[in-house]
Amino acid sequence: MKLVGWTSMVAVLIAGTAIAQAGEDPGTEKAKVEVPSDMPQTHTVKEGDTLWDITQAYYGDPYKWPRVWSYNPDITNPHWIYPDAQLQLRPGDDQVIEAAPRGFSYAKRRSATPHAVFQAEYGFLNSDALTDSGYIIGANEEHMMMIDTDMVYVRFNEDVEPEIGRVYTIFRKMQELEREPWEKGTLVRIIGEVKLLDYDAKRQVGRAVVVNTLEGIERGFRIAPLERQFYWVDVVPAAHSLRATVVASLYPRKLPSTNQIVFVDVGAEQGVVVGNRFYIVRQGDEWRRSAEGKIGREIETTVPLPKEPEHYPWEVVAIGRAVNVQPSTTAILLERATRAVRMGDRAELREGE
Repeated sequence: MKLVGWTSMVAVLIAGTAIAQAGEDPGTEKAKVEVPSDMPQTHTVKEGDTLWDITQAYYGDPYKWPRVWSYNPDITNPHWIYPDAQLQLRPGDDQVIEAAPRGFSYAKRRSATPHAVFQAEYGFLNSDALTDSGYIIGANEEHMMMIDTDMVYVRFNEDVEPEIGRVYTIFRKMQELEREPWEKGTLVRIIGEVKLLDYDAKRQVGRAVVVNTLEGIERGFRIAPLERQFYWVDVVPAAHSLRATVVASLYPRKLPSTNQIVFVDVGAEQGVVVGNRFYIVRQGDEWRRSAEGKIGREIETTVPLPKEPEHYPWEVVAIGRAVNVQPSTTAILLERATRAVRMGDRAELREGE
Protein backbone atom coordinates (compact mmCIF):
# COMPACT_ATOMS: atom_id res chain seq x y z
CA MET A 1 0.00 0.00 0.00
CA LYS A 2 1.38 3.38 -0.95
CA LEU A 3 2.20 5.96 1.70
CA VAL A 4 0.94 9.38 0.79
CA GLY A 5 0.67 11.93 3.52
CA TRP A 6 2.97 14.05 5.61
CA THR A 7 0.65 15.84 8.00
CA SER A 8 2.18 19.18 8.69
CA MET A 9 5.09 21.44 7.89
CA VAL A 10 4.65 23.54 11.00
CA ALA A 11 6.40 23.78 14.31
CA VAL A 12 3.54 22.07 16.14
CA LEU A 13 4.30 18.64 14.63
CA ILE A 14 3.04 16.11 17.22
CA ALA A 15 3.48 18.42 20.18
CA GLY A 16 -0.23 19.05 20.69
CA THR A 17 -1.67 15.59 20.29
CA ALA A 18 -5.35 16.51 20.28
CA ILE A 19 -7.92 15.09 22.64
CA ALA A 20 -6.94 12.02 24.64
CA GLN A 21 -8.88 8.96 23.60
CA ALA A 22 -7.78 6.69 26.41
CA GLY A 23 -7.78 7.08 30.13
CA GLU A 24 -10.79 9.40 30.23
CA ASP A 25 -13.07 9.33 33.24
CA PRO A 26 -16.24 7.57 31.97
CA GLY A 27 -18.29 9.83 34.20
CA THR A 28 -16.94 13.02 32.65
CA GLU A 29 -19.13 14.58 29.97
CA LYS A 30 -17.22 15.32 26.79
CA ALA A 31 -17.01 18.95 25.73
CA LYS A 32 -19.29 20.11 22.95
CA VAL A 33 -17.63 21.09 19.68
CA GLU A 34 -18.95 23.69 17.25
CA VAL A 35 -19.11 22.26 13.73
CA PRO A 36 -20.36 24.14 10.63
CA SER A 37 -23.77 22.80 9.64
CA ASP A 38 -22.62 22.06 6.08
CA MET A 39 -19.59 20.07 7.25
CA PRO A 40 -19.71 16.52 5.78
CA GLN A 41 -19.26 13.56 8.10
CA THR A 42 -16.32 12.02 6.24
CA HIS A 43 -13.63 12.76 3.66
CA THR A 44 -12.23 10.13 1.30
CA VAL A 45 -8.43 10.39 1.38
CA LYS A 46 -6.78 11.00 -1.98
CA GLU A 47 -3.15 10.67 -2.99
CA GLY A 48 -1.16 13.59 -1.59
CA ASP A 49 -3.66 14.46 1.16
CA THR A 50 -2.42 15.48 4.60
CA LEU A 51 -4.33 16.19 7.81
CA TRP A 52 -3.02 19.76 7.56
CA ASP A 53 -4.51 20.29 4.08
CA ILE A 54 -7.77 18.50 4.85
CA THR A 55 -8.36 20.57 7.99
CA GLN A 56 -7.58 23.75 6.04
CA ALA A 57 -10.08 22.76 3.35
CA TYR A 58 -12.97 21.94 5.67
CA TYR A 59 -12.43 24.07 8.76
CA GLY A 60 -10.54 26.95 7.19
CA ASP A 61 -7.86 26.57 9.87
CA PRO A 62 -5.08 23.99 9.35
CA TYR A 63 -3.99 24.33 12.99
CA LYS A 64 -7.11 22.35 13.96
CA TRP A 65 -5.61 19.16 12.48
CA PRO A 66 -5.12 17.59 15.97
CA ARG A 67 -8.91 17.87 16.44
CA VAL A 68 -9.58 15.92 13.23
CA TRP A 69 -6.92 13.38 14.23
CA SER A 70 -8.73 12.88 17.55
CA TYR A 71 -11.89 11.84 15.65
CA ASN A 72 -9.93 9.04 13.96
CA PRO A 73 -8.41 6.77 16.63
CA ASP A 74 -7.47 4.22 13.96
CA ILE A 75 -4.80 6.64 12.70
CA THR A 76 -1.91 5.79 14.99
CA ASN A 77 0.66 7.97 13.21
CA PRO A 78 -0.72 11.31 11.98
CA HIS A 79 2.16 11.71 9.54
CA TRP A 80 0.78 8.95 7.32
CA ILE A 81 -2.70 8.57 5.90
CA TYR A 82 -3.70 6.24 3.11
CA PRO A 83 -5.66 6.57 -0.16
CA ASP A 84 -9.36 5.62 -0.07
CA ALA A 85 -9.51 5.73 3.73
CA GLN A 86 -12.63 7.36 5.21
CA LEU A 87 -11.53 10.21 7.47
CA GLN A 88 -14.06 11.34 10.10
CA LEU A 89 -14.42 15.14 10.05
CA ARG A 90 -16.91 15.42 12.91
CA PRO A 91 -16.96 14.08 16.46
CA GLY A 92 -19.85 11.96 17.70
CA ASP A 93 -23.31 13.44 17.32
CA ASP A 94 -23.64 13.93 21.07
CA GLN A 95 -20.63 16.26 21.02
CA VAL A 96 -21.72 18.50 18.12
CA ILE A 97 -23.16 21.99 18.29
CA GLU A 98 -24.29 23.03 14.83
CA ALA A 99 -22.72 26.35 13.86
CA ALA A 100 -23.30 28.61 10.86
CA PRO A 101 -22.42 27.13 7.45
CA ARG A 102 -18.83 27.52 6.32
CA GLY A 103 -19.70 29.69 3.35
CA PHE A 104 -16.35 28.94 1.72
CA SER A 105 -14.55 26.20 -0.16
CA TYR A 106 -10.76 25.94 -0.06
CA ALA A 107 -8.88 24.27 -2.89
CA LYS A 108 -5.98 22.21 -1.53
CA ARG A 109 -2.70 23.69 -2.69
CA ARG A 110 -0.47 21.26 -4.51
CA SER A 111 3.27 21.60 -4.68
CA ALA A 112 5.11 21.39 -7.96
CA THR A 113 6.02 17.81 -7.02
CA PRO A 114 2.84 16.25 -5.60
CA HIS A 115 4.17 12.70 -5.54
CA ALA A 116 6.59 13.21 -2.66
CA VAL A 117 5.98 10.57 -0.01
CA PHE A 118 7.90 12.37 2.72
CA GLN A 119 8.18 16.13 3.24
CA ALA A 120 10.61 17.18 5.91
CA GLU A 121 10.30 19.79 8.63
CA TYR A 122 13.99 19.38 9.37
CA GLY A 123 16.98 19.09 7.06
CA PHE A 124 20.56 17.91 7.11
CA LEU A 125 23.44 19.91 5.60
CA ASN A 126 27.03 18.86 5.21
CA SER A 127 29.81 21.46 5.25
CA ASP A 128 29.76 21.99 1.46
CA ALA A 129 26.02 22.67 1.37
CA LEU A 130 26.32 25.06 4.31
CA THR A 131 29.07 27.00 2.51
CA ASP A 132 26.82 27.42 -0.55
CA SER A 133 23.92 28.80 1.49
CA GLY A 134 22.75 32.40 1.30
CA TYR A 135 20.82 34.86 3.48
CA ILE A 136 17.60 36.82 3.42
CA ILE A 137 19.00 40.32 3.80
CA GLY A 138 15.84 42.40 3.43
CA ALA A 139 12.35 42.75 2.02
CA ASN A 140 10.13 45.37 0.45
CA GLU A 141 7.49 44.79 3.11
CA GLU A 142 6.79 46.87 6.22
CA HIS A 143 6.10 43.88 8.41
CA MET A 144 8.71 41.84 10.24
CA MET A 145 7.36 38.38 9.34
CA MET A 146 7.08 37.46 5.67
CA ILE A 147 4.51 35.06 4.27
CA ASP A 148 3.56 33.56 0.88
CA THR A 149 3.87 35.93 -2.13
CA ASP A 150 6.02 38.46 -0.22
CA MET A 151 9.18 39.67 -1.98
CA VAL A 152 12.52 39.29 -0.18
CA TYR A 153 16.11 40.22 -1.06
CA VAL A 154 18.83 37.60 -0.78
CA ARG A 155 22.61 37.40 -0.89
CA PHE A 156 25.09 34.59 -1.55
CA ASN A 157 28.86 34.48 -1.11
CA GLU A 158 30.97 35.76 -4.02
CA ASP A 159 32.09 32.28 -5.08
CA VAL A 160 28.51 30.94 -5.20
CA GLU A 161 26.59 31.06 -8.47
CA PRO A 162 22.89 30.91 -7.58
CA GLU A 163 20.42 29.31 -9.98
CA ILE A 164 17.70 31.64 -11.26
CA GLY A 165 14.26 30.03 -11.02
CA ARG A 166 15.30 27.51 -8.39
CA VAL A 167 13.32 27.04 -5.19
CA TYR A 168 15.58 27.47 -2.15
CA THR A 169 14.73 26.22 1.32
CA ILE A 170 14.68 28.73 4.18
CA PHE A 171 16.18 27.40 7.40
CA ARG A 172 17.80 28.14 10.71
CA LYS A 173 20.55 26.09 12.31
CA MET A 174 19.47 24.06 15.30
CA GLN A 175 21.24 24.69 18.58
CA GLU A 176 23.40 22.05 20.26
CA LEU A 177 20.84 21.59 23.02
CA GLU A 178 18.28 20.57 20.36
CA ARG A 179 20.44 17.68 19.14
CA GLU A 180 22.14 14.59 20.43
CA PRO A 181 25.83 15.28 21.13
CA TRP A 182 27.10 12.45 18.90
CA GLU A 183 25.27 13.54 15.74
CA LYS A 184 27.43 14.92 12.94
CA GLY A 185 26.76 17.47 10.24
CA THR A 186 24.40 20.41 10.60
CA LEU A 187 20.75 19.79 11.37
CA VAL A 188 18.44 22.66 10.46
CA ARG A 189 14.83 23.59 11.03
CA ILE A 190 12.97 24.33 7.79
CA ILE A 191 11.02 27.59 7.85
CA GLY A 192 9.74 27.81 4.27
CA GLU A 193 10.78 28.18 0.64
CA VAL A 194 11.57 31.01 -1.77
CA LYS A 195 11.93 31.05 -5.55
CA LEU A 196 14.89 33.05 -6.85
CA LEU A 197 13.68 35.48 -9.54
CA ASP A 198 16.95 37.26 -10.43
CA TYR A 199 20.42 37.90 -9.05
CA ASP A 200 22.98 40.70 -9.51
CA ALA A 201 26.34 39.04 -8.88
CA LYS A 202 28.19 42.38 -8.94
CA ARG A 203 26.06 43.89 -6.18
CA GLN A 204 25.46 40.50 -4.52
CA VAL A 205 21.74 40.97 -4.20
CA GLY A 206 18.83 39.08 -5.69
CA ARG A 207 15.06 39.09 -5.55
CA ALA A 208 13.07 36.05 -4.44
CA VAL A 209 9.39 35.43 -3.79
CA VAL A 210 8.15 33.42 -0.82
CA VAL A 211 6.33 30.36 -2.20
CA ASN A 212 5.79 28.33 0.96
CA THR A 213 5.61 29.46 4.58
CA LEU A 214 5.88 26.97 7.41
CA GLU A 215 6.67 29.53 10.10
CA GLY A 216 7.10 33.29 10.12
CA ILE A 217 10.02 34.18 7.83
CA GLU A 218 12.42 36.84 9.10
CA ARG A 219 15.33 38.79 7.71
CA GLY A 220 18.55 36.99 8.56
CA PHE A 221 17.25 33.47 7.94
CA ARG A 222 19.45 31.41 5.66
CA ILE A 223 18.57 29.74 2.37
CA ALA A 224 20.09 26.73 0.62
CA PRO A 225 19.26 24.28 -2.19
CA LEU A 226 18.08 21.81 0.43
CA GLU A 227 15.82 18.94 -0.55
CA ARG A 228 12.81 18.58 1.73
CA GLN A 229 10.81 16.18 -0.42
CA PHE A 230 11.74 12.53 -0.69
CA TYR A 231 10.32 10.03 -3.12
CA TRP A 232 9.68 6.31 -2.94
CA VAL A 233 11.88 4.84 -5.65
CA ASP A 234 12.51 1.41 -7.10
CA VAL A 235 15.47 -0.54 -5.75
CA VAL A 236 18.68 -0.14 -7.74
CA PRO A 237 21.14 -2.98 -6.99
CA ALA A 238 24.45 -1.70 -5.65
CA ALA A 239 27.33 -1.75 -8.13
CA HIS A 240 29.79 -2.46 -5.32
CA SER A 241 29.92 -3.10 -1.60
CA LEU A 242 30.45 -0.13 0.69
CA ARG A 243 30.48 0.61 4.41
CA ALA A 244 29.14 3.81 5.93
CA THR A 245 28.07 5.24 9.28
CA VAL A 246 24.72 6.67 10.34
CA VAL A 247 25.62 10.24 11.30
CA ALA A 248 22.28 12.04 11.79
CA SER A 249 18.53 11.64 12.02
CA LEU A 250 16.04 13.94 10.33
CA TYR A 251 14.24 14.40 13.63
CA PRO A 252 16.34 15.47 16.62
CA ARG A 253 16.26 13.45 19.81
CA LYS A 254 14.28 10.66 18.19
CA LEU A 255 15.21 7.01 17.73
CA PRO A 256 14.59 6.47 14.00
CA SER A 257 12.54 3.49 12.95
CA THR A 258 10.34 2.42 10.02
CA ASN A 259 9.29 5.26 7.67
CA GLN A 260 11.81 7.73 9.05
CA ILE A 261 14.87 9.37 7.48
CA VAL A 262 18.51 8.94 8.54
CA PHE A 263 21.71 10.18 6.92
CA VAL A 264 24.96 8.32 6.24
CA ASP A 265 28.41 9.71 5.49
CA VAL A 266 28.80 8.44 1.91
CA GLY A 267 27.29 9.76 -1.29
CA ALA A 268 27.71 10.17 -5.03
CA GLU A 269 31.49 10.54 -4.70
CA GLN A 270 31.56 6.99 -3.33
CA GLY A 271 29.27 5.65 -6.07
CA VAL A 272 25.93 5.74 -4.24
CA VAL A 273 22.85 6.29 -6.43
CA VAL A 274 19.19 6.89 -5.63
CA GLY A 275 17.47 3.56 -5.06
CA ASN A 276 20.46 1.76 -3.53
CA ARG A 277 19.47 -0.40 -0.59
CA PHE A 278 21.33 0.05 2.70
CA TYR A 279 21.45 -2.52 5.49
CA ILE A 280 21.83 -1.10 9.01
CA VAL A 281 23.80 -3.64 11.01
CA ARG A 282 24.90 -4.05 14.61
CA GLN A 283 26.89 -6.63 16.55
CA GLY A 284 27.20 -7.66 20.15
CA ASP A 285 25.04 -8.91 23.01
CA GLU A 286 23.08 -5.84 24.03
CA TRP A 287 21.54 -7.46 27.10
CA ARG A 288 24.98 -8.52 28.23
CA ARG A 289 26.26 -4.97 27.87
CA SER A 290 23.38 -3.96 30.11
CA ALA A 291 24.06 -6.80 32.56
CA GLU A 292 27.67 -5.73 32.96
CA GLY A 293 26.64 -2.19 33.74
CA LYS A 294 28.04 -0.66 30.56
CA ILE A 295 24.97 1.38 29.71
CA GLY A 296 24.09 2.75 33.08
CA ARG A 297 22.59 -0.04 35.18
CA GLU A 298 23.78 -3.09 37.11
CA ILE A 299 21.96 -6.43 36.79
CA GLU A 300 22.69 -9.47 38.89
CA THR A 301 22.77 -12.74 36.95
CA THR A 302 21.87 -16.10 38.49
CA VAL A 303 25.00 -17.76 37.09
CA PRO A 304 28.44 -16.41 36.20
CA LEU A 305 28.60 -15.07 32.65
CA PRO A 306 30.86 -17.06 30.31
CA LYS A 307 33.63 -15.32 28.41
CA GLU A 308 32.38 -13.50 25.34
CA PRO A 309 33.62 -14.36 21.83
CA GLU A 310 36.19 -12.05 20.34
CA HIS A 311 33.80 -11.08 17.52
CA TYR A 312 30.02 -11.36 17.34
CA PRO A 313 28.37 -11.68 13.92
CA TRP A 314 26.81 -8.59 12.36
CA GLU A 315 23.01 -8.63 12.44
CA VAL A 316 20.64 -6.55 10.30
CA VAL A 317 18.47 -4.26 12.44
CA ALA A 318 16.98 -2.13 9.64
CA ILE A 319 16.80 -1.87 5.86
CA GLY A 320 16.53 1.45 4.03
CA ARG A 321 16.55 2.91 0.57
CA ALA A 322 18.56 5.89 -0.71
CA VAL A 323 16.03 8.61 -1.55
CA ASN A 324 18.38 11.57 -1.91
CA VAL A 325 22.09 11.46 -2.73
CA GLN A 326 24.48 14.37 -2.27
CA PRO A 327 28.24 14.35 -3.02
CA SER A 328 29.24 13.02 0.42
CA THR A 329 25.96 12.23 2.20
CA THR A 330 22.88 10.12 1.51
CA ALA A 331 19.36 10.32 2.93
CA ILE A 332 17.90 6.88 3.64
CA LEU A 333 14.20 6.21 4.11
CA LEU A 334 13.93 3.27 6.49
CA GLU A 335 11.49 0.80 4.96
CA ARG A 336 11.75 -1.82 7.69
CA ALA A 337 13.34 -1.73 11.14
CA THR A 338 13.28 -4.37 13.85
CA ARG A 339 15.08 -2.05 16.27
CA ALA A 340 15.50 1.68 16.55
CA VAL A 341 18.50 2.94 14.59
CA ARG A 342 21.24 4.69 16.55
CA MET A 343 23.73 7.32 15.52
CA GLY A 344 27.01 5.52 14.84
CA ASP A 345 25.39 2.34 13.52
CA ARG A 346 27.07 0.76 10.50
CA ALA A 347 25.27 0.98 7.15
CA GLU A 348 26.26 -1.35 4.31
CA LEU A 349 25.73 -1.46 0.59
CA ARG A 350 25.96 -5.04 -0.66
CA GLU A 351 26.99 -5.59 -4.23
CA GLY A 352 24.12 -6.83 -6.40
CA GLU A 353 21.45 -6.25 -3.72
